[in-house]
Amino acid sequence: MKRAKMAEWADLEAELARWRTADLTPRLWWRDDDAQQVTPDLETLLDQSDRHAIPVHLAVIPQGLNSNLAPRLDDSDHAYVLQHGLAHINHEPKGSPASEVGDTRALHLQEDDLRHGWDILATAGLPRLLRGFVPPWNRISDATRLHLPTWGYSFLSAYEGRGDTTPVAGLSHINAHLDPIRWKYNRVFRGEGKMLDMLLEHLKDRSANAPAKPVGFVTHHLQTPQAVWDFTDRLFTLTQSMWVTIPDMQREG
Repeated sequence: MKRAKMAEWADLEAELARWRTADLTPRLWWRDDDAQQVTPDLETLLDQSDRHAIPVHLAVIPQGLNSNLAPRLDDSDHAYVLQHGLAHINHEPKGSPASEVGDTRALHLQEDDLRHGWDILATAGLPRLLRGFVPPWNRISDATRLHLPTWGYSFLSAYEGRGDTTPVAGLSHINAHLDPIRWKYNRVFRGEGKMLDMLLEHLKDRSANAPAKPVGFVTHHLQTPQAVWDFTDRLFTLTQSMWVTIPDMQREG
């Protein structure tokens, strides 16, 4: 069977032109996971963010946080901070999908962990710290999700299709939808064509059904090959004016 042709940059340009013709603008947002300290990989990420003036939302692991992170983020005008669990440790039994806030860990222990993690981030003086929770491995139990507002969180950010089936009062979902890494296949880049296919699928759905719904792009700076940064650089150049912050999204509803 003949393989379907992958999308090209010209296809994205044509889709964005259709949005402009309809007097619409896509809303894109960027999350990056697993920050704890300043590293060469983090510098690469912050350089991309600053050069393109595109906001990045860093999901920071509180346990083991290095004191060098806060002053470095102070020097960036475009970096926001979200809480990424406490220690990014799996508490689920062997054979179950990994989660730090899954079905088997007692809720009072989860609450203690998350409050402790928040205190670490707040005490560290990280700039632009938002009351959002990013579950490690993007997995969270329904019971935990129900308690997030009472534990002080206003929004949850996981990956599309995980943990957002039932609305929770006081909790919004600001998920990621595009991950450039193939995690089960040696953590390699999905490829330019595949990423463009995924983005175009979301943009076409948004334009037809919900133009204001954001499309989330998620990276992992510590596990990012150069091919991903090359793709990201070109994507940011083409879509520079379309990237928004979570505070922007919350204000605009």
